[in-house]
Formats: sequence, structure tokens, C-alpha cells
Amino acid sequence: MDNISKIKMMKTVRIKSTIPIIALLLITNSSIGQTTRTIIDMGGRKVIVPKIIKKVFVDKHCAMMINAIAPEKAINIVFDPSVEAKAFLATSYYQGKPYVQGTEEILKIHPDVVFMSDELSPSVVEKAEKLQKQVKIPVVLLEMDMNGYKKNLTFLGDLFGKKQKSAELVAFIKTYLDDIEIRAKLIPEKSRKVVYYAEGPNGLNTDPSGSKHSQIIDFVGAKNIAKADIIEGKGMSAVSMEQVMVWNPEIVLVWTGSAGTTYNYVTTNPLWANIKAVKTKQVYQIPWLPFGWFDRPPGTNRILGTVWTANLLYPNIFKFDLVKVTQEYFKKFYHVDLSAAKAKQLINPKPF
Repeated sequence: MDNISKIKMMKTVRIKSTIPIIALLLITNSSIGQTTRTIIDMGGRKVIVPKIIKKVFVDKHCAMMINAIAPEKAINIVFDPSVEAKAFLATSYYQGKPYVQGTEEILKIHPDVVFMSDELSPSVVEKAEKLQKQVKIPVVLLEMDMNGYKKNLTFLGDLFGKKQKSAELVAFIKTYLDDIEIRAKLIPEKSRKVVYYAEGPNGLNTDPSGSKHSQIIDFVGAKNIAKADIIEGKGMSAVSMEQVMVWNPEIVLVWTGSAGTTYNYVTTNPLWANIKAVKTKQVYQIPWLPFGWFDRPPGTNRILGTVWTANLLYPNIFKFDLVKVTQEYFKKFYHVDLSAAKAKQLINPKPF
């Protein structure tokens, strides 16, 4: 091949090779300087959010989820931790953060994004849209249902640039909750524990099957004996002592809202004396620090509560080392190194 032919060939190769490079540069340059991006939240809504999110407002149901992944981004608290609770929380959870709720308060602290978490429905999507118009700040919906935690956490990891942390939290859920869910479905109907969830000062409030406040009972393969209407929001359907006597549950789980007082009432009041669970001493106080492990709020605190409940109801099926699981959970979700002694203290709360 003569020199002229070689030169022509080289020019042809160069021209062809520059085409994809130029196209790539055009695609890259199209995003240079952009300060926002469009995401699809858990409610299926398109939301324009800052490319880099520095500070966020959290609501009650997603506060723990956000703090598990990026505690430095949450600029408010929705629960004012007690002195006892603070002993089990990293200071990054609450220190220097105002207790904030309500539209006007959101505007005062100027978050980049507002996070809401609820049972997804058209009305909730509408509520998010309405709030977004009011505050003129992006509102992002998260899923409250326990079955959506892995999807939520993966989504947040991508959103905050914390993929490694979200993968760590998702791995914990896969190790424990996925295992519980699979084995719970194999429990024969006749072997399923019959449980009553006692709430309120005298234990005569409850949440039936299907409520977000009692989801753990269904999740671990037990039967929620309560037959009552589900009350949206805070729940706590009122029932009578006569109804509880008819249901006659074999196990009573006591809520954490009035830690200790309800347990004492149920176990000592003559009205409860003939209930099977009381007779056989199967009334159990649910752990409550730093937040209730069962619900109140129905957040990611329920992940550890599910392990605790499964182990309590079916110790021959779910043979977890609760101390180690509790330590692992606190390290990963609360950013706290928990001693074995402290873990035992939490797992076996002593009612007042």
C-alpha cells in the first residue's frame, strides 16, 4: 500500500472513531450544571428533587428509616426522646434538631426535601401532592408496609448516594425478616398461636389483623384474635372486657405506650384473671426503648420487634440469639454499640 492510500485509510478510521466520542460528550454535557433530577417515589409520583440533598424533613413513620441511612440529613425530630431513650440513641439522632410538625414549621426549617411515609393509596398520593403545593418543597412518599422496607432502603441509598449503607440494612432484613416470613408460612394452622394485642391503660384497646399497628402478629404466623374495625391513623380500636373473655387469647402482648402500667393492670386486675393468657402467665411486655419494638410508631423499629416476637411465640422454630441480633440491629440502624448486658436489659423489660 502506497503512502497516499495509508493516509486516506487513517483519516477514515479517525472520522469513524470520533462519532461515538462526540455523542458521548453531548450526552454528558447535557447534564453538566444541572442542580435537580427527576425521581419516581414509592407512590409512583414523579418528583423533581435537588441533585445533592443536604437536609430533609422527616415524618413520624419514616424518621427511623432516614436516620438509619443518613442521620446527618434529617434536620428535625418527630419524637422527643426520653432520658432513658437517649441512652440507646446516637446523639446524631436528636442533638440540635428541633421537634417539628406541621406545614408552617416545615417552612421555618427550609428542608431540601420533605419525606412522608404511609400506607400507599390514592388519598395518600393526593395528600402528598397537596402538601407539596403548600410548602413548595419536593415531597417524597415512602412505603410504610413492612414488606416495602427493602425497596424503600434501596431507593434511599440511591437518592442519598449511600448505596453501601442501604445494602447493609437490606442484607439485615433479608437475613432475618425474609427467613421469618418463609418459615412462618409453613406453620400448620392448628399450631398457630392465638394472640391479643393489649393497648390503652386497661388493655381494652387493640388493633386487629390488617392494621399497620399489628402487622407483626400476621407476619410471624400467629393469629390475631381481635375482631374489630380498623381505625385509620393511630388505631387502637376500643373493645369490651366481655369480648376479650369470649376471645380468651392464649397469649397477650402488651403495648409500649404506657410501658408497665398496662401490663400491671392486665396481670393483677380481677377482670382479667380468668383469661387463659393471664392464668398461664403468658402476658408479655413488649420492649419499648428507644422506641416501641412492635409499633408506636410503625417504622423500621418493627424489624427488630419481628425477630423478638417470632422468637417469643415460636422458640422451637425461630432460634435466634436475641442478644446478638439486638446488638447488630442497634449498630446498623441506630449507629450505637450496645453491650450484651444492655441488650439483655432491652429484650427483657421489667414492667413498672
